[in-house]
Amino acid sequence: MKPSSIWWMLSILLATFVIIAPSVHAWDQSDFEIFDLVDELEKSEGKGTSFYGWLNLTPNASPSDINRAYRKMSLKVHPDKNKHDAKAKEKFARLGKIVAILRDSSKRERYNFFYKNGVPRWRGTGYYYSRFRPGLGFVSMFLAFLFGLMQYLVGWVNYHQERRRIASFVSDARQALTVNVPKSQGAPTLGRSVIEVAGRAMRCEVKSDTYIIVYPQDDGEPIHLNTEWIQRPSITRNVFLFSWPLSVYRKLTGKKQEEDEEVYEQEDTSEEQEQKEGGGKKKKKVKRAEPVQVTGTKVGGRRRAVRK
Repeated sequence: MKPSSIWWMLSILLATFVIIAPSVHAWDQSDFEIFDLVDELEKSEGKGTSFYGWLNLTPNASPSDINRAYRKMSLKVHPDKNKHDAKAKEKFARLGKIVAILRDSSKRERYNFFYKNGVPRWRGTGYYYSRFRPGLGFVSMFLAFLFGLMQYLVGWVNYHQERRRIASFVSDARQALTVNVPKSQGAPTLGRSVIEVAGRAMRCEVKSDTYIIVYPQDDGEPIHLNTEWIQRPSITRNVFLFSWPLSVYRKLTGKKQEEDEEVYEQEDTSEEQEQKEGGGKKKKKVKRAEPVQVTGTKVGGRRRAVRK
């Protein structure tokens, strides 16, 4: 996923939040009280139980009907008559809250609205936040997930920046190749050239559209840059939540050393293939009987092996 796509997705999410926010703000504290009582009653008495159904009333019940239903239900759920029920006090307190809503004309009107149209599933961030009490474990996992996500996004940003940097080197080197070429001849695309890196002119050699070799001024090891060698970001490699346990597992099982040896042999084979394609002499393949120290400059997501 390109960085532009990531920012586009974030913009869509932000716009969605801005659109939803006004409707979320419509619920007030009395609505939240109704939501809580509806959830508690359904959890205790069963899904779909309403205030009217629990009190054996109709939606058009009069205040006197509500008072009679309250006295009848209070005798039934009173803690003194239900000493064996650990939740008797909770039920009795809930009864008082429900009756208080039905006795208040404005609150009852609001409850009737939800009774006819249904209680909304999404009740606003403030409602859930005020009732959410995250523990230390949840907070730690959330922060770890957030940090891992940022690592993954940064990996993709670096991946595309590295590809653009190498493509820019190839373009500059090819432009320098055309400086002293007569107009009658076609512009060369491969060969030795010069590029400017950090304000210094450095010799280089363009090998293909994606591959360039840069030769440092201090006659150090040549730097091989190839966009095909850049590793794409991976969750198991770039996110520490996965990379750290995998690294521990590989150390314990010894698989890390086997993978390094396999990569080393693949690099030897690729170097030999490059020499064959360039018309050079075949490189005699040396069998490695024991571990060999590998050094070099890490570029393009790959380390060029140098035997010592």
